[in-house]
Amino acid sequence: MRPLPQRSELAGAVTGHKLFFALRPDEVTAERIARVVTAQHAARGLQPRLRPSRIFHITLHYFGRFDGEPDARRVAAASQVASELRWPAFDLGFERLASWSHAGARQHPFVLTGGQGLEAVRELRDALADRLLAQGLPTAPDYEPHLTLRYDKQPAPAWDIDLPGWMASEFVLVASRQGLTRHDVLARWPLQG
Repeated sequence: MRPLPQRSELAGAVTGHKLFFALRPDEVTAERIARVVTAQHAARGLQPRLRPSRIFHITLHYFGRFDGEPDARRVAAASQVASELRWPAFDLGFERLASWSHAGARQHPFVLTGGQGLEAVRELRDALADRLLAQGLPTAPDYEPHLTLRYDKQPAPAWDIDLPGWMASEFVLVASRQGLTRHDVLARWPLQG
């Protein structure tokens, strides 16, 4: 595992972090997705204002938001579970651009999501959740796999899209520092086959 940045590297940043397992596209794929989505927005007269493609990801398991440094015991337990998982590599793809609205929300996520193209993601997510639960670690409720592109104050229209994703050949444990728009990969595990 890679050490987290020192507090001096984070001067002026908001304290705290999110911790999660994720699938991440490589840089070329992330840029391709950003280009396609930007063109789709422009064709509809919408401003894309995408998040940086370097942090594009699909969350597999969200451990929550924490103050201060990641809890070393939780990171170690999650890493142990991940290291024991044997799962084949798989292709994933997206079928819909959608804006999700939640009552009273100040920000509405605009996401790439899908049905069959993300079924293998759901299966991997469920396998991880089962193993985490067996080790006494908290698990999050089921959610729809997605890649968040941007946040807006207003919901946006949704539309269908046929967008290849990538070959998921690994998953990672990420610490996302609040206020930095940066994801630090703490560890990675290959998906075999």
